[in-house]
Amino acid sequence: MIDIEFKLNGRKVRPNDIANELERAMLKQVQDNIAEKLRGIRDPETGEAPKVTVKGRGLNDLSFEVSGSEALVAEVKRRLS
Repeated sequence: MIDIEFKLNGRKVRPNDIANELERAMLKQVQDNIAEKLRGIRDPETGEAPKVTVKGRGLNDLSFEVSGSEALVAEVKRRLS
């Protein structure tokens, strides 16, 4: 019998769980990408960091909400677009 195994991000994954693991890995990549683009952004007056909420039913249906001051939200939108 042929031995076939699946690995994602260096971890062994059971075939029944591969969809969940792929989605998890992709969402982690989205999170890391957003964090990289927004690194160091702070409100110029308060020093507040932005809060980004990603919502959706799945990877094909993600939307982003940004919380913070008007200036902070504008800068986040500029960097993410």
